[in-house]
Amino acid sequence: MALLWRDPWLKPLSDGDVGSDACAFCKKGFGKVEFVTACEFCDIGVMHDQCANQHIAKGHKKELEGKVKDHRDRRLHDYQ
Repeated sequence: MALLWRDPWLKPLSDGDVGSDACAFCKKGFGKVEFVTACEFCDIGVMHDQCANQHIAKGHKKELEGKVKDHRDRRLHDYQ
Protein backbone atom coordinates (compact mmCIF):
# COMPACT_ATOMS: atom_id res chain seq x y z
CA MET A 1 0.00 0.00 0.00
CA ALA A 2 1.19 3.51 -0.75
CA LEU A 3 -0.39 6.53 0.93
CA LEU A 4 0.29 9.86 -0.72
CA TRP A 5 0.45 12.71 1.76
CA ARG A 6 -0.33 16.18 0.45
CA ASP A 7 1.25 19.11 2.20
CA PRO A 8 -1.42 20.36 4.60
CA TRP A 9 -2.28 24.03 4.73
CA LEU A 10 -5.33 26.08 5.35
CA LYS A 11 -5.32 29.53 3.85
CA PRO A 12 -8.64 31.19 3.21
CA LEU A 13 -8.90 32.27 -0.41
CA SER A 14 -11.75 33.79 -2.34
CA ASP A 15 -12.80 32.76 -5.83
CA GLY A 16 -11.19 35.99 -7.00
CA ASP A 17 -7.86 34.89 -5.52
CA VAL A 18 -7.86 31.64 -7.48
CA GLY A 19 -9.40 33.06 -10.64
CA SER A 20 -12.37 30.70 -10.80
CA ASP A 21 -15.64 30.09 -9.03
CA ALA A 22 -16.00 26.51 -10.32
CA CYS A 23 -14.01 23.28 -10.16
CA ALA A 24 -11.83 22.68 -13.21
CA PHE A 25 -12.65 18.94 -13.10
CA CYS A 26 -16.38 18.58 -12.35
CA LYS A 27 -17.33 22.16 -13.33
CA LYS A 28 -19.53 22.53 -10.21
CA GLY A 29 -19.34 25.81 -8.37
CA PHE A 30 -17.47 26.10 -5.11
CA GLY A 31 -19.53 26.30 -1.94
CA LYS A 32 -19.09 28.68 0.97
CA VAL A 33 -16.20 26.63 2.38
CA GLU A 34 -14.36 24.10 0.19
CA PHE A 35 -11.14 22.14 0.40
CA VAL A 36 -9.41 22.71 -2.93
CA THR A 37 -6.11 21.87 -4.55
CA ALA A 38 -4.42 21.87 -7.93
CA CYS A 39 -2.80 19.11 -9.94
CA GLU A 40 0.95 18.92 -9.42
CA PHE A 41 1.39 17.29 -12.84
CA CYS A 42 -0.50 19.73 -15.10
CA ASP A 43 -2.11 23.18 -15.15
CA ILE A 44 -5.77 22.15 -15.22
CA GLY A 45 -6.66 24.66 -12.50
CA VAL A 46 -8.20 24.62 -9.04
CA MET A 47 -10.34 21.61 -8.15
CA HIS A 48 -12.23 20.16 -5.23
CA ASP A 49 -9.84 17.94 -3.27
CA GLN A 50 -11.80 14.79 -4.16
CA CYS A 51 -11.92 15.79 -7.85
CA ALA A 52 -8.15 16.23 -7.81
CA ASN A 53 -7.78 12.70 -6.45
CA GLN A 54 -9.83 11.33 -9.36
CA HIS A 55 -8.06 13.51 -11.92
CA ILE A 56 -4.58 12.47 -10.79
CA ALA A 57 -5.42 8.77 -10.40
CA LYS A 58 -6.98 8.57 -13.88
CA GLY A 59 -5.02 11.11 -15.88
CA HIS A 60 -1.52 10.90 -14.46
CA LYS A 61 -1.05 7.25 -13.56
CA LYS A 62 2.53 7.00 -14.87
CA GLU A 63 3.60 10.22 -13.16
CA LEU A 64 1.95 9.06 -9.93
CA GLU A 65 3.71 5.68 -10.06
CA GLY A 66 7.02 7.47 -10.68
CA LYS A 67 6.49 9.72 -7.69
CA VAL A 68 5.66 6.75 -5.45
CA LYS A 69 8.81 4.96 -6.65
CA ASP A 70 10.99 8.05 -6.10
CA HIS A 71 9.75 8.57 -2.56
CA ARG A 72 9.36 4.97 -1.39
CA ASP A 73 12.54 4.88 0.71
CA ARG A 74 12.47 8.47 1.96
CA ARG A 75 11.81 9.06 5.62
CA LEU A 76 9.00 11.37 6.61
CA HIS A 77 11.15 13.19 9.18
CA ASP A 78 14.83 13.42 10.04
CA TYR A 79 14.33 11.47 13.26
CA GLN A 80 12.71 8.44 11.59
